[in-house]
Amino acid sequence: MAQVIDTPPLDEEEVQYIYEWVDEIPLSRPKRNITRDFADGCMMAEIVKTYFPRLVELHNYPKAHSYSQKLSNWNTLNTKVFKKLGFLLSKQDIENVINCVPDAIERVLKGIRDTLEVCKERKVDPLNVPKVKERVQNLSKPKGSPERNEKEVSQAVMQEKDQVIQDLRDTIEILENKISKLEQLVKLKDNKINILQNKISQYE
Repeated sequence: MAQVIDTPPLDEEEVQYIYEWVDEIPLSRPKRNITRDFADGCMMAEIVKTYFPRLVELHNYPKAHSYSQKLSNWNTLNTKVFKKLGFLLSKQDIENVINCVPDAIERVLKGIRDTLEVCKERKVDPLNVPKVKERVQNLSKPKGSPERNEKEVSQAVMQEKDQVIQDLRDTIEILENKISKLEQLVKLKDNKINILQNKISQYE
């Protein structure tokens, strides 16, 4: 089951890091105002396509000015793309991005960037997920003895169970990776606090 992606507040360094990451990705439109640039979901689709080219068809994400079309683009991304990668954006995050709420897109970009990197490292191929329903339907067609058909259906079910287990393991690894990065951020902030405290003590 896809997990709703975590989009906590970011500090200045994290925001700057996200801007630099976006600048490295070739996009079809120049980046003028990132809050508005990403509101219709088109540039987000382009970013995902750089990681998983076969997963995104850009013609499904037309440039939009109306709220309804922007929402349609984001919902398509959520259900047709993000879900296959094992995560989802919350409705509130989507609403905030569309409405250009300050810091909303930066937080979403950070969460998606981290998850895309993990998927890439794990060599996740969302287009190769077994379609059990189709497979079982094919196996149920007459092509031999009943015993053979039952055996093949049983094998298909076992393969699906194995896939579910693997998906859960991948999800756990993604979450563990997020925890590790959050722990690193906490250490960085602790170091900053210590530096500031030392500076303050020098003036006491």
